[in-house]
Amino acid sequence: MKKRFSSLRPTSASGPLLAGMMSAAIFPSAAAMASDDIGADQRTIVVTGERAEDANPNADPEAPFKVDRSANGKFTEEVRDTPKSMTVIPKEVIEDVGATSFRDIARTTPGVTLGTGEGGNAFGDRIFIRGFEARNDIYIDGMRDPGVSSREIFAVEQIEIVKGPSSAFMGRGTTGGSVGLESKRPQFGNDFVIGEGTVGTEKLFRGTVDANYQLNETLAVRVNGLYHTADTPGRDYVDSERWGVAAGLEWRLSDTVKIDADYYLFRMDGMSDYGHPFDSATQEPYAVDADNFYGAVGRDFLQNGADIGTVALEWSPSDSVTFRSQNRYGKVYNRYVVSVPRSPRTVSADPAENADDLAAGFSPGDIVVNTGAPQRNAETEYFANITSVTGRFETGGIEHVLVAGGEFSDEKITNFRYAFPALVENENGDRIDTPGGFVRDLFNPDPVLGFNIPATLDTSSPPSVTKVKSYSFFLLDTIKFSPQWQLLLGGRYENFDITASGVSRGNAFEASSKVDFFNGQASLIYKPVEAVSIYASFATSSNPSGEQLDSTSPTYGGLVGVETLEPERNKAYEIGAKWEVADGHLLLTAAAFRIDKDNAREQTAPGVYELVGKLRSQGFEVGVNGNITPRLAVFGGYSYLDAKIDNSADPALDDSRFANVPEHNVSLLTTYALTDQFSLGMQAYYRSRIYGGTSGAGSASVPGYWKFDAVGRFQLSDQIQLRANVINMFDKRYYDAIYRSGSPFSYVAPGRSATLSVEMTF
Repeated sequence: MKKRFSSLRPTSASGPLLAGMMSAAIFPSAAAMASDDIGADQRTIVVTGERAEDANPNADPEAPFKVDRSANGKFTEEVRDTPKSMTVIPKEVIEDVGATSFRDIARTTPGVTLGTGEGGNAFGDRIFIRGFEARNDIYIDGMRDPGVSSREIFAVEQIEIVKGPSSAFMGRGTTGGSVGLESKRPQFGNDFVIGEGTVGTEKLFRGTVDANYQLNETLAVRVNGLYHTADTPGRDYVDSERWGVAAGLEWRLSDTVKIDADYYLFRMDGMSDYGHPFDSATQEPYAVDADNFYGAVGRDFLQNGADIGTVALEWSPSDSVTFRSQNRYGKVYNRYVVSVPRSPRTVSADPAENADDLAAGFSPGDIVVNTGAPQRNAETEYFANITSVTGRFETGGIEHVLVAGGEFSDEKITNFRYAFPALVENENGDRIDTPGGFVRDLFNPDPVLGFNIPATLDTSSPPSVTKVKSYSFFLLDTIKFSPQWQLLLGGRYENFDITASGVSRGNAFEASSKVDFFNGQASLIYKPVEAVSIYASFATSSNPSGEQLDSTSPTYGGLVGVETLEPERNKAYEIGAKWEVADGHLLLTAAAFRIDKDNAREQTAPGVYELVGKLRSQGFEVGVNGNITPRLAVFGGYSYLDAKIDNSADPALDDSRFANVPEHNVSLLTTYALTDQFSLGMQAYYRSRIYGGTSGAGSASVPGYWKFDAVGRFQLSDQIQLRANVINMFDKRYYDAIYRSGSPFSYVAPGRSATLSVEMTF
């Protein structure tokens, strides 16, 4: 089967028009950049209109950047007719922006912000959506993925970011929204093997394979494999090695019954990195070389792993009724020791104060950085089940699409401490006292210890253990009164039972809470024509104490100290419109929203927390994805966010912005097919300045920035395609996030990199 660029359809555009489109694709103007997110794949349509072997079954066949349907069964209507803001990122976009991890995608999606791992929460995929914490609101194939870790995306078909409170659909949390990673599924009647090898700067090598086979009339299997090794662009000593396998099968026992099963295995081993220290005078990251690394090579590390198995039974006794029960058992671990660069200081001239600094080779007047050593050895073990029925029926001439069911989950998070030996052997073979901390030259850090400090489990200290059992019942009904009017009504009752125990700073703790809550969604949709949906929506969500399971501290969403408090409650209002143009191959979206939290937890005295805070996040978003013309494809958007503390027990925080949340976000990828074999594209991304802070934003900040990426594709033959990516073309130094403290540090984002990929189809 011969592949062609995805944006190609018969065209009679004139030369001048094509030239203008090409200019817009390769050099987008500032106005054009104010669109939603990422790019257009140029390889999934053949000349005859047949789909390519690994085409996304949920996407428009002629515009694969435009995903028409969610892979989550709770969203029964097309994306165009779903009354919520949704950014659905297909694998074709992921390829064109050169992303290899979930963090790469979050880094370039308007309305989504990266956060930091800190002392009280885990290092990993910490994100904010519309200003609110969402690190525990990530789902895989419709089921919550508990435990904070660093996720790969080699086996992902599409990433669905649903914005705004979504507890009626997804359960607890989801204050700002949720993220769904939807897996590549087995296909019938479509055997293929697609292998891709990538080499690049920073010693990058990445190999993937995607193989799908229909073994007989009733059984199909699909296997995805990954091996990846690379240094981090622009960072000394920071690297990672990753490998994984995702295997799935679909077994059709009869015309009405099938079983879906899959197993996901992932391992990652690399170097942890907390970035650059801050300059207290400028309240911005210190002006040091971008590649300065303040870690401890020989001690620090970062390891992630996952073993997840899922089995689902589906029975469709008729065309209008489907029963599905999905079960999952998984283990996820997150292990690291990381050096934290503290606030720089000047070595004292007083011999009584600087003896240790002088012994380490520093001189009076030198500027140095002390480093701390946060650590974690956490394992999340969980079992979950979702059982639901989807029915389509009429009552008095009114159509209904009803999804009803229940969910159960049993989660256990165990976090051990590491211990280090009292003595280690240095590079000369001498036994020395193990250093308890390190001091680095601010401008010329030397992080290589020259010896190893092994980390072993601390058997003298009991682990902290958090256990959660939750069950819920939900009902979602899309009521179609006429072709023009629809009403979505939904509700979920949930029971949340949590306990936490362990030792913190030498003090034992034990806390428990059991609460129940109800959340709802009501949305009215008006369709003046088939291609347009206009909606108004109201939704609620709840944040029970202890919701963020990677922490015990209430500062980071943990349970200890707030176990007697009722859940925080959130209300959201949204109006929006979605419009398909360009013969249905381009989706335009716009929405204005407001999220109110009227009982936010706040510390009102040492160790005392009350539900007295009021928070508000409001703004608007616009988006565009699909094909403008047969040759010009786009994926992008703009987000404006005014997220502030309305009222606080501390009057000094009133009207302050949320920490780590930008006011403006712009992303736009455009790709243009110059010929049937060759396409070029560019992505532009802008984020305004963000501020750090423990509650509201303070004065410490990292600057806003523009970043540009480029992609080119060439179809060498029917079976071979080349793709070149340049990420951060102008080697812009920028920062992902800022630590929430009076002496913060900042995560340094990757520098410039270039890759060349060869894809072969068999």
